[in-house]
Amino acid sequence: MNKLYVILLTVLTSVHCGTAWSRNDEAAAVLAIADRAYEYQEAHPTGTDLWEWQYGTYYSGLFDLYRVNPQIKYLKSMMSMGNRYKWSLRPRPYDANVFAIGHMYLGLYKILGDPKLIENVGYNLDANFERDPHRPDVTMTGNRYWHNWWSWCDALFMAPPTYTLYSEVTGDSKYLNKMDELWKITHAHLYDKTERLYYRDDKYIGKSTPKGAKVFWSRGNGWVMAGLAKVLQSMPEEYGNREFYTTLFQEMAYRIKELQLQEGYWPTSLLDSSHFGGRESSGTSFFCYALCYGINAGLLPEKDFRQTVLSAWKFLCENVDENGRLGYVQLVGESPENVQENHTESYGQGAFLMAASEVYKLLLR
Repeated sequence: MNKLYVILLTVLTSVHCGTAWSRNDEAAAVLAIADRAYEYQEAHPTGTDLWEWQYGTYYSGLFDLYRVNPQIKYLKSMMSMGNRYKWSLRPRPYDANVFAIGHMYLGLYKILGDPKLIENVGYNLDANFERDPHRPDVTMTGNRYWHNWWSWCDALFMAPPTYTLYSEVTGDSKYLNKMDELWKITHAHLYDKTERLYYRDDKYIGKSTPKGAKVFWSRGNGWVMAGLAKVLQSMPEEYGNREFYTTLFQEMAYRIKELQLQEGYWPTSLLDSSHFGGRESSGTSFFCYALCYGINAGLLPEKDFRQTVLSAWKFLCENVDENGRLGYVQLVGESPENVQENHTESYGQGAFLMAASEVYKLLLR
């Protein structure tokens, strides 16, 4: 068993057992296992270009970790990536995926203040204001240009935080308003008001599992919840449409809480745990992150969600090996699939770092 997990399990139960562990000890254990996950990913590149969404998610998580544990090696890793790619996005300005790396670029800009870090981000965002003015087409089925709009729910993690962060650092609300416009178009198409969940894309509307349940993908809804958490962090409290996002976040949070399994994870098919059943870490990491952020930000009551978060965190730590590799991460896909212990991905490591950053803050409350 992972030694760091044994330590963490001890500290998470210490309050109830009357042991001498302090809140600082508990938080230090979280940072230790997060650092191990960072070291693993740095030592095991996947071969994917670092500006792609997979690594964009990793660096988004690394920046979150850096904010709570500002180690120079984390900053060096992020600066090395940015300098290597000249602080640019992949040149596909209508594709939501390319904006994932913008989370890190903009976060570092807020700390360092160097305009070169966000010049290309602004260029790509501005291209979305210069398009043909027809209404976005967020259909997936039969749409050869589906990638030009936010047609899949993963997009709600990739692009919206970059829009809101850019609006925050420039003081220009047009980027926030554009995000709001595009999110609500996707929401109207993919959100199931009864289930309080998002379909991954419209191919799954009307589909059922072998047991007759609707098909809602764990990681897909994890992308949405994590995207909401990041959007809310850079959205002004006084923004006129903020209530839509806080209400949606809370509505989904209670639904996600209901669907957690006793072992602490969420199955890859949320409404049918027998459909490709078994452990899955990427969706669980995103949910752990988002729900814990909700507690820390005062959006969710701690009494309702603390145990949900800590159960998820316990599960995740059980599945980080001695080298820092998070296992049971569903590979790149778009729907529920089988997951194996040796499955891992950079975005899974990043989601774990996001969760660690919020759990760290929770344990210091």
